[in-house]
Amino acid sequence: MRVVPLLGGLRKGSAILLILAASLPVAGQSGPKIGYLEGNPLDPRQGTEPAHFHHVHLNVEDPAQTIAYYKKYFGANDVKFHGVSDALFTEKSFILLKEVDTAPVSNLGTSLWHIGWARIDGPSEFKWRVDQGIDVQTPITPLGSNFYMYFWGPSKEVVEVYTGSKNHRFEHAHLLATDVNVTVKWFIDNLGISPRFPSVPRRPGQRWMNTIRVDNVNLIVFGKPAAGEPKPAWYPDEMGEEFLPTEDTAIDHIAFSYSNIDPVFERMVKSGVEIVRPIAKSEQYGISSFFVRGPDKLLVEIVQEKPIPEGIWKKDL
Repeated sequence: MRVVPLLGGLRKGSAILLILAASLPVAGQSGPKIGYLEGNPLDPRQGTEPAHFHHVHLNVEDPAQTIAYYKKYFGANDVKFHGVSDALFTEKSFILLKEVDTAPVSNLGTSLWHIGWARIDGPSEFKWRVDQGIDVQTPITPLGSNFYMYFWGPSKEVVEVYTGSKNHRFEHAHLLATDVNVTVKWFIDNLGISPRFPSVPRRPGQRWMNTIRVDNVNLIVFGKPAAGEPKPAWYPDEMGEEFLPTEDTAIDHIAFSYSNIDPVFERMVKSGVEIVRPIAKSEQYGISSFFVRGPDKLLVEIVQEKPIPEGIWKKDL
């Protein structure tokens, strides 16, 4: 299986998270290329509509507090999604909110580890947030010439700031996997989105990882340590032997969109994907969607929406 170029090389990094890079190539630099996997039946070059990243869904006790948090610390914009639901918009993606009566449990322990934004100056970013009173989950940590840091969101969701991409965008959702290649194959087979590498071998003592680019968002996949291996410093202490389902936790699920979800639903049913909820119209959010079970108990929503920005003003769905 070979990779057909889609975008030019991403900005190289010198550390373990170099594939977080969500920026376009920097002049004079090159690197491994992202592309569609040759032979993928869902390759959009064959006329099949590609999946688009649509939203991250949070369970929150206080929507106003959550909106204020992401506006202040990450530059998100508050919007009225479809004119009916308070939400956030960041770059080309939404953060949708579900108000719950009691505090949701942390998503730590699930395969949906955290969401992340890119920034440029790590020490300044960390100092400003701390001075503003943000709750720190993991202090600023050097990673080669870059930095990463983790913060607690209002519902104990984990939010990363990473400086390797040198921009100020919403950049990634970070997944954990029992088997990196199985997780990546699920997205290839069911959403037609292709990874940076067709497959990645597990090597003792090295991080097992891959990434999938969807529009301007990276899905980063780290493999969990094998049985008997020491847990690396980055691995969440809250992880058990098996992943917990993501629904009802702080980060409930991630969602992808198509302009027409009927053939997508039929295809997934035929291929044996677990359907958690069939196609239905949500009065709370004003959209039609269905839910499926992704790898390692990840909840995935498939939404009927036109691509952003077209979908922002198109009202005929």
